[in-house]
Amino acid sequence: MKKISLIALFAALVAVNINATDLFVGSHAVTWDTPLNFEAAKFADAKAGDKIVVTYTDAAHGIEFKIPEVWDHMAGSREAAWINGAAAYEQFITEKALEQLKANGLQIVGENFTCTKVELLDGRVLKEGVTVWTGFFWADEWSTLELYKEGYNTVDFSKATALRIYSEAGRSDFTINIKESWDEGGQIADQAAMTAGDGYMELALTDDLRTRLANANHWMIQFNKEAGNPFNVTDIVLVMKDTADGIANTAAQTKTVKMIENGQIVIINNGVRYNALGAQL
Repeated sequence: MKKISLIALFAALVAVNINATDLFVGSHAVTWDTPLNFEAAKFADAKAGDKIVVTYTDAAHGIEFKIPEVWDHMAGSREAAWINGAAAYEQFITEKALEQLKANGLQIVGENFTCTKVELLDGRVLKEGVTVWTGFFWADEWSTLELYKEGYNTVDFSKATALRIYSEAGRSDFTINIKESWDEGGQIADQAAMTAGDGYMELALTDDLRTRLANANHWMIQFNKEAGNPFNVTDIVLVMKDTADGIANTAAQTKTVKMIENGQIVIINNGVRYNALGAQL
């Protein structure tokens, strides 16, 4: 029994890393004039929920993810994504971002950092609904998550019923402000209009809120931890009407299951079965 367990454990570890792909390894000095470009074919096997991991050194400013030819921002990417020193930055792929990448590829650009590696890795299962953003954002004292409009500007807001802000806070006694600008009148909503759910705060959408959110040039979601500990924010999701055409990306649509069957690794993605080499069974 011990031998079987070890074999199963090894197979499971292999399965977890089977989708790891190096998109770039080397040393590339990234500036506004010398971006790092990837053709669409690089993302042929990508799926929603995967993550792009950029390893860098010598950073002191920001990083941006752009879509070549159309020059949109990658859906789900952050405005004011500051990086510093030597580390790695994770950018998760939303359903909309997957469409962009498969159509036009990706450009990584920014102000003066050295990119040493770019990987495409397994990430996470997306929440039910339309994922505007997913990742990790540290909410401390008046921390603001700024999101480009490409994350939501193709959503049919007439089918959106609520906006959910997921976090690891484990509580609801913190401040949230949803803004479109710092100007007077730029406030869209705050936590007083929200209700607490299982791991999220939910803003029920009225017609006025749908219009404000849909037309905003960007979303600025501000947090203050108040008396409790700081925490990670993990997902910003639009909940859609439960109709045949009302849900844009669900956990059922994006979930990948990996298992051992008759001693072999079997991967099930969107109901289709594959072996460990990616060949359809």
